[in-house]
Amino acid sequence: MAKLLYTRFYCLCIIMTVTTLSANAGNGTVQPKQFNLNAFIRASVQVFNGNAVKAETFPEQLKSKTANTVCVCEIMQLRNNNVQISNVAVFAEKTNKGNMGDGYKMAERMISRERKQMKQVYFDAVKTNARMAVATNCLTLYMKLKETTPELKLYDILDANSK
Repeated sequence: MAKLLYTRFYCLCIIMTVTTLSANAGNGTVQPKQFNLNAFIRASVQVFNGNAVKAETFPEQLKSKTANTVCVCEIMQLRNNNVQISNVAVFAEKTNKGNMGDGYKMAERMISRERKQMKQVYFDAVKTNARMAVATNCLTLYMKLKETTPELKLYDILDANSK
């Protein structure tokens, strides 16, 4: 019985050592990447039954679509020991059910929680450069911001409807 426990313990130590040695914090770090909506839609053309015309017109339909949602956005500068990333956008979207003020507050709280999580887990410094709140969906706001600021990076679109 003791031999079995020693064997399991040594195997666990070996696995932990190999895992620790293979972990790196260089170019393999987690960081926001550029999101291209048009490329995503073209890659997902099977959702539109293979019709390329629908795939090309879909982003324009999203831009013109009226929505009953509110979107709060923060554009941040993130820094850790390995990298500094500018123009990172975090969005939070909340369905408007009559009281816009409550929707904005919930979305702002969601972004605040995400900022705290980012600072605790991934980054040493999280600095907010800009903050905005708009009565539209977050995808439309992101696409409008992307047109004016091409170097903008999408971190996440949070769902503030969930608690």
